[in-house]
Amino acid sequence: MGESLIPHKWLMRIAFVGTCLVMLFLQLLPLETTPRRWAGPDFLVVLTLAWAGRQPAYVPPLLVAAIFLLADFLLMRPPGLMAALMVLASEVLRNRALSLRDATYVAEWMTAAAMLIFIAVGYRLLLIIFMVERSSLGLTLMQAMMNIAVFPLVVALSKLIFGVGRARARDAGMGASS
Repeated sequence: MGESLIPHKWLMRIAFVGTCLVMLFLQLLPLETTPRRWAGPDFLVVLTLAWAGRQPAYVPPLLVAAIFLLADFLLMRPPGLMAALMVLASEVLRNRALSLRDATYVAEWMTAAAMLIFIAVGYRLLLIIFMVERSSLGLTLMQAMMNIAVFPLVVALSKLIFGVGRARARDAGMGASS
């Protein structure tokens, strides 16, 4: 009787998707009618990397790709570009999850910061290569720094609200198939 009909991993995946959809909805709300002169953090990116580094089984690559492809369409970004970068970054964190389990939190944060910088630089370079209109370099750098700055907050809230802690040794079979 104590067993749930839906395994915990799938409940957490549903929670991840629900949280991402709420974040996308909030991004689409017309809260400001004038262009901003500053760039806030992209909580969708930070949440995905935080969960990928802590509990990779909760954010399989196909789920990350689907969410970010939807975000690309809804936020009128080049379709698939951010999705591809997020799949790459989350896979790097997925592969390092067990080694980060034994590392200090600062090492985890710096690894995530490296991935956030990779995403910002990679996205900007690909926009330049494909000659797509882009925001100013200052806004891009500001958003990357804001993402790095809010990473600890997102990790703390993920732990408090969803219980997303660091991967354990028994989580070694973190495949996306189950």
